[in-house]
Amino acid sequence: MAGEIASSSDFVERRSGRDRRNRPTMPFSLSSLSGSRRYGRRKEDRLIHYYVDRYGWRSVGAFMASLGLCLIDAFMTLHLLSRGAHELNPVMDFFLRIGPIQFLLAKYLVTGLSLMWLLIHKDYPLLKGRIKCKNLLLVVPLLYALLVVYELFLAFVYIP
Repeated sequence: MAGEIASSSDFVERRSGRDRRNRPTMPFSLSSLSGSRRYGRRKEDRLIHYYVDRYGWRSVGAFMASLGLCLIDAFMTLHLLSRGAHELNPVMDFFLRIGPIQFLLAKYLVTGLSLMWLLIHKDYPLLKGRIKCKNLLLVVPLLYALLVVYELFLAFVYIP
């Protein structure tokens, strides 16, 4: 009949019974290049820690800007040190004592790995869900920009 409602026995269950959301997507997989998940679609997914297949342009832009500013900061630090300044960070001072190449590599690797962790965990809720790691990722280039401006001030105004 045309107006008849189908009974529940007419439907075939196509789901496997296994919830694929129980296991997160690996951050470095082929899905990162071709996947379509950029955010959690369900409200309950947004309240928990979850991974995405693709990252938004703002997050990737903040990542790349931070890496670029990190390199500018490193070279400005070397320039200021050649003019008599001192490194206050004991970890970076250790690598400076080994050599400038080791300093540059250590600074870039520490910063790059930290930024990569923030990017991969960009939707991780912090402070009981009030902010996410993405917010920290977006603030890092601003902080690096302030640091570079301060170093430029030191190079042109303060240190002879």
